[in-house]
Amino acid sequence: MRIAIAFQCTCCLWWNYPQLRDNMSGNFTILCGNCGHRHHRAIIDGRVTDDRHNEQAGAIEVIHVMRSACSREPRRVGKLARLRERLFAGA
Repeated sequence: MRIAIAFQCTCCLWWNYPQLRDNMSGNFTILCGNCGHRHHRAIIDGRVTDDRHNEQAGAIEVIHVMRSACSREPRRVGKLARLRERLFAGA
């Protein structure tokens, strides 16, 4: 299953909404779809953590966020996405 996540680029401040697989875990590099800034993050079970991974260790995969999956303002999350988030969190 794919999970829509949201994070804000620390460089251009645009919001990115990549779709991640729920079985993704490890070190990943996520490229901002607006400016290309590299975000080195640890992902656990399809969730982006605030933990940065060591660039020297390398990434399992580089995720290129599509420009169409970015916006200057945060997007509203639809009912289906909220339901999936609650189910995934076990709530």
